[in-house]
Amino acid sequence: MAINPLHTKLKNAIRIDRALRFVWQASPSYTIVSGMVLAVLGVLPLVSLYLVKLIIDEVTKLAPSLPETWSDPALFNILLYISLACGVGLLTAFFHFLADYLKKAQALAVSDHMFSVVHEKSAQVDLDFFESPKYRDTLFRAQSEGPYRPTSIVNGLFAAGQSGASFLAVAWLLFAFNPILPVAMILSAVPGIVLRLGYSQKIYSWQEKRTEDERRAYYFHWMLTGDTHAKEFRFFNLGGYFIDRFRGIRDTLRKEKLHFERLRAMGDLIAQSSAVVCVFISLAYIAFQAVRGEISIGDMVMYFQALQRGLGFLKTLLESGAQMYEDNLFLSHLYRFLKVKPLITPPVSPQPVPKTIDKGIEFNNVAFNYQNCEKKVIDCVNFSIKPGEVVALVGHNGSGKTTLVKLLSRLYDPDQGKVTLDGIDIKKFRPREYRKKISMVFQDHIRYQMSARENIFLGDIEQKEDTTKIKQAAKQSGIDQVISYLTSGYETILGRWFQNGEELSSGQWQMLAISRAFFKDSPIVVLDEPSSALDPETEALIFSRIKELTKDRAALIVTHRYSSVKLADKILVLDQGRIIEKGSHQELMALKGTYAHLFNTQASAYHQGDGK
Repeated sequence: MAINPLHTKLKNAIRIDRALRFVWQASPSYTIVSGMVLAVLGVLPLVSLYLVKLIIDEVTKLAPSLPETWSDPALFNILLYISLACGVGLLTAFFHFLADYLKKAQALAVSDHMFSVVHEKSAQVDLDFFESPKYRDTLFRAQSEGPYRPTSIVNGLFAAGQSGASFLAVAWLLFAFNPILPVAMILSAVPGIVLRLGYSQKIYSWQEKRTEDERRAYYFHWMLTGDTHAKEFRFFNLGGYFIDRFRGIRDTLRKEKLHFERLRAMGDLIAQSSAVVCVFISLAYIAFQAVRGEISIGDMVMYFQALQRGLGFLKTLLESGAQMYEDNLFLSHLYRFLKVKPLITPPVSPQPVPKTIDKGIEFNNVAFNYQNCEKKVIDCVNFSIKPGEVVALVGHNGSGKTTLVKLLSRLYDPDQGKVTLDGIDIKKFRPREYRKKISMVFQDHIRYQMSARENIFLGDIEQKEDTTKIKQAAKQSGIDQVISYLTSGYETILGRWFQNGEELSSGQWQMLAISRAFFKDSPIVVLDEPSSALDPETEALIFSRIKELTKDRAALIVTHRYSSVKLADKILVLDQGRIIEKGSHQELMALKGTYAHLFNTQASAYHQGDGK
């Protein structure tokens, strides 16, 4: 039998226990104390109402012969009840203050906890997750709703708990007077709550459908406000175009959302109208009972106030419940994100990673294609990198060079074949332990807006206290001299995002990234386009040291700069995911194939640029 998607969503939304679990995990002590405070706040309104009744009844009894002075003993009961009512009022104010403080403290704790939950899951999911538009929608919603919705649920719990306890107390009082009154109150709220729940479903479905549009609008916002695109936007005068693109999407989203807000407002109007009718019909009944002498004037005031307050408590209770339903509905995006299982996981019985590497890395008939892409990006690739050997990987853009780097570092697993370390399939190792054996410079390396020292030791945070090694790595890449001229040396904040930060050039940032690889004392070194932003002199300096720095290490260099690959022991030429040529520089030049053509083409371009 087919499963109704709407039924599934409703079932998931009703399961508020999952959200409550987050609340409990974030702040169990706050949760317990809050429950106790809310229980007290639920009882205090009933006590207050009863004291008002007693005051009015005492005043009614004394009205025919009013005392002349406040010291008259006949006023004792009135003054006593007023004093008690004042005490209850002060106690209510104190517990409201305490509840408000606990609510905010718990909301902050839950919000921070949810950030941690999202961050931890984000760090666990595969790289593949971030490269899928479908999963990006899930991540966007999880990031948007995750930290905020549980906090909203906390606020809803406080409001529902307090209002629920107060409503039960008032409903009990009214039920003792006439069982129809509390039933009438509940029935008057039904139309509004049904419409509100319908609204929640509609706005949820709409946002789910419009997630990609919201992401696109945020993308335009990010481009307009960030520094990454600032130069190009100004040079090509693109600001107005992207502002119009952003506004176009936001205008559409705003108009559609306003339609749902009108539905919600209509629901609120119906709910309030029902409550007004209920109040005045009930008031007529209570007044009629007082006229007949069935109840006292104090009873009439007490029951009428109880009715008004009861409707207020019920409205808050139902609105809070509807809001929690809506919050939990939207949290389904977070639950969906948290259910994502990484494919690259430690094996059940992992093998220890070899302490010393003897045979090196080997690719055996490796094939791979990205999700939703039928064409193989890597197709039957075979090669090895032995300790002490420098292997260069060259080829046209899109030939699969960076994908091979991702496979080697096990950010992806091959669809066919295997990658081995000393003859052992790298899938048999714990990913984290295996990656400790690799020093990496990615083509799109990160510019950490942190201190120069941190930018280097992030290559191996387990050795972050080794100041000598940090400086040694900086000297090996040539960035040490640049750092020494910075205002605070290695403690200088790099980049312009934060106060007192100092910016580096693209080449200097790249040298810093290379320092991270040198800092990590690993037997495998992978440099993906390590010289793309370096000037020829710095490039020559760094590559002249690579043989020395990779002594007894297996090194893979991915580059477009053919002038730098001559020092490699072996050069692999990749084309459309296949290795089409293999050998030393001299052997490939003698072959007069693709490599020789690419090398000569680039060399002639350099000569023309030099005016030769």
